[in-house]
Formats: sequence, structure tokens, C-alpha cells
Amino acid sequence: MLGSLLQVLYFVALGTLSVAVLEGYLYLHFRFWDKRWLLPIGLLAAVAAGCSAAALVPLGRASLIVSAIATEACLCFVIQYLLRGRFTLPYLLLAPAVIGLLLLIVYPLAFEVSLAFHDLKLNTVMHWSRTGELPFVGVKQFARVFTTSPLSEVTFWQLLLRTLWWTVINVVLHVTGGFALALLLNEVKILRGVYRTLLVIPWAMPQVVAVLALRGEFQAEFGAFNIMLSRLDRWLPWVAKLGIGPVQWLGRHPFLTCTLINVWLGIPFMMVVILGGLQSISRNYYDAAAIDGASAFQQFRMITLPLIKPVLVPAVTLGAVWTFNNINVIYLVTGQAGGSEGADILVSALYKSAFTYYRYSYSAAFAIVIFAILFIVSMAWLKFSKSTESVYG
Repeated sequence: MLGSLLQVLYFVALGTLSVAVLEGYLYLHFRFWDKRWLLPIGLLAAVAAGCSAAALVPLGRASLIVSAIATEACLCFVIQYLLRGRFTLPYLLLAPAVIGLLLLIVYPLAFEVSLAFHDLKLNTVMHWSRTGELPFVGVKQFARVFTTSPLSEVTFWQLLLRTLWWTVINVVLHVTGGFALALLLNEVKILRGVYRTLLVIPWAMPQVVAVLALRGEFQAEFGAFNIMLSRLDRWLPWVAKLGIGPVQWLGRHPFLTCTLINVWLGIPFMMVVILGGLQSISRNYYDAAAIDGASAFQQFRMITLPLIKPVLVPAVTLGAVWTFNNINVIYLVTGQAGGSEGADILVSALYKSAFTYYRYSYSAAFAIVIFAILFIVSMAWLKFSKSTESVYG
């Protein structure tokens, strides 16, 4: 316990020191921006920093020195000729966040793109770790994504179709179930907060806990669903004659099991979002429609749906993206050590390709392809739904 606490304190102190050095470095540039000696002194410091970093980072000394010199030259140019020493405080406050984003988002993304054009796998990773060199293969990894299966039993195209089906059926059921519950809660006047709290629990609790708890209910012998089916067969013998009985959920129907669990987890979010939109619609519209003789369905179609669209379309878009990339349910339900491939979608196949089969460059190209697919589908949906019409139209 003490060792873990000391490690946390060490990283906190290291982060604080790094921020202090960064702030001091930038402050000196803003403070002496009009001095002619700023650029030469800065370049010498950049060379020294590049040489020091070469001993810690497994990259070439020359590349680090060149990067440090280029960074220092760009910084001096921006401060001396563009900013001319102005806006010191705003840039000092923004700098740590910008550096953090560069290190945590931009650099990993750039490294992934670079990795996709090389060949890093289990038998080349040791050579790369010692020398920092990898064989360049061009677009070969991207071609292999479409021609080579990331798993042992299913192809990329089967995974793509399954992922699209997984996304569509989950989002449709999320929206349908969430809309139904939101309409019911919108009419409730007593204990609405209690009902809403109870219904949102599956989504509010940690997803790992929720998934594993419901996974246990699908066990073949002791799961709640099979126990209920067994008792139903005893009480109603004619149901058993129809073939309805206990099911090997995890063994024979892993995809159906994952879908049921994910639907249970996703409906509360849609319910909360849609309920908020419904409560923002004035009752005057419904009162005027009722006076004109509009039925409940006509009020729903002509009033509720158009006015809920600005809330519903972004929620559906987010739900589709989350569902498309939802590896948690697949991973936790079908097994953490490889598991069944009967429920795998693109992102779970990507995970297994990287951390079960150790095909790192292939997985990097695979991830870029998945991102491109998701981006195209999202843009097409936004265009089709005209979600930005009220903003730009």
C-alpha cells in the first residue's frame, strides 16, 4: 500500500515538475521575445535537450536533435513575429493542456498510422525494441485487412455485416424501448423521480458489474432465465411441446445473449435523453391539437416526433457510435481468453488480433479501416437525418 502511494506521489511530483519547466520555458520566450540572442540560445538548449532525450528514448539521436531544433525554431518564429510577445497569460495557461493532448491523442494516432505502413508482429517486436527499425510494407497491411481473416473462423466481411446488424438492432431497440419508457414517465405525476432512478440503474452502474451480473443469469444450469423456462414447462406442458425450454445461451447463442444484455444496458440512456426532450415540449401544442380533433397518434406524429428530433438525432448518432465500438459486452460475455468467435464484431476482432495473435501492424491498419467505416456511416446518417438543418438552414 505504501509503495503504491509513493508511486502515485512520484508521478504527481514528476507531472508538477514537467509543467513548471514548460511554463518557465515559455515564459522566458515571452519575456525576452525582442532579444536577438533568444534564437541562438534556444537552439543550443534544444540541441542539449535532444542529446539528453536520446539516452532515454529508443530513437535515433539525430532525429531527436532535429525535432528539438525544429520545435525551438517554430516557437521562436511564432512568438517573435506573429504574437510579438502578446497574450502571455492565455498561452501559458493553455500550454499544459495542448501538450497533454499532443502526447495522449496526436502522438498515439500518428504512431498508429505509421505502424500501419510497417510490419510489427511477434517475431519483429524484439528487433524493433532494440534498434527502433521496422520494415516498410506500404499499403500491404490495408490489403491484408480485406483479404485475410483477423480471426480463425470468420472473415472480415462476415464481421462487417455482423457489426452493422449488431449496431442497427441495438440502436433500434434502444430508441424504441427508451421512447416507450419516456412516454410513460412523461405522463406519470407521482414518484416520477423514483421510477426514473430505478430504470436508469443498469446504465448508471459500472458496465463491468452490470454485464457480469446479467451474464450469470444466462448460465445453463443456475441462470434465472433457464430456471424460469424450466418452471414454465412444468406449469404449462403444452409450451414444452412447442420446443420452448432451457437454452444453452452462452454456448449456442452468444450473439443473441450479447444483444439482449446490451439492449438492457442501453435503453436507460435513451430514456433519459428522450424524456428530457419530451419535457421541453410545451403542453399548449397538444391542447390546441386536441381542440382541433387530432388523435393521440396524430399528435405523436405531427408534434412529438418533429419537436423531439433535435434531441433524438444526436442521441442516436452517439448510440450508434458507442454500439459500433462496444467491445465490453462482447469481451465480458464470450470470455476474456479468446472466447467464442460467434459473437465477435469488428472491434472485438481487432482486440484479439492485437493482443491474442500479436499482429500489431495489421491491427493498426484494421483500426484505421474501422474508423473510416464508422466515419462514413456517421456522415451519411447525419446527411440523411438532416440533423444540422436547423443550424445552417
